[in-house]
Amino acid sequence: MKFDVNIADFFKLPTKIMFAIALASGMILFLPDNIVSKMYMVDFRDNYGFAIGLLFLISFSILVVTLIVGCYNYFHDKYSLKKFKATAKERLQKLDDYQKAIVYGLYIEDSHTDELPLHDGAVHWLEQNLIITKTTNQYAVSDLNNAVFPFMLQPWVVEELQKDSELLSKFHTAYTQMEAKYKAQSRFNDSYSGYPY
Repeated sequence: MKFDVNIADFFKLPTKIMFAIALASGMILFLPDNIVSKMYMVDFRDNYGFAIGLLFLISFSILVVTLIVGCYNYFHDKYSLKKFKATAKERLQKLDDYQKAIVYGLYIEDSHTDELPLHDGAVHWLEQNLIITKTTNQYAVSDLNNAVFPFMLQPWVVEELQKDSELLSKFHTAYTQMEAKYKAQSRFNDSYSGYPY
């Protein structure tokens, strides 16, 4: 029977298996002789001690590095989320009136979800900045030139608007102004439908 051993595959093993390898090789290396002899591993340790030691060092090192990277990523994500939430109001205040109108239009919907023009730059900008998100990956559209897609407000935006009445009032004002502007434009051009609401 022939085993094809690939060193690269060893480094791709899951963390649980790597921990088991480190534990098993560490036990063979560091347990007292009387315990190792009860497992009938004394001769094995004496003959292959170098390989077992190398296996232990490599697997233990990978575990330590994985643990350090995991801890770093965990605390970095926590810090990033805290910073993201701390600047939430400031980011919302920097939106222009059209973007605020889009956000408010979604906010006043019961589900905070509505169809928005897919090819609209403001909609794309809001999505890229994690203010809105698509609710699905596939959606049937009747007009490819004026495609619309269902979007929803991110929960953090809803929370910010609910807890800050002054901010909500600014968004409502922007929505009202944009609505009046687009209604006035549609009187001159009945085919114009640039406003998403």
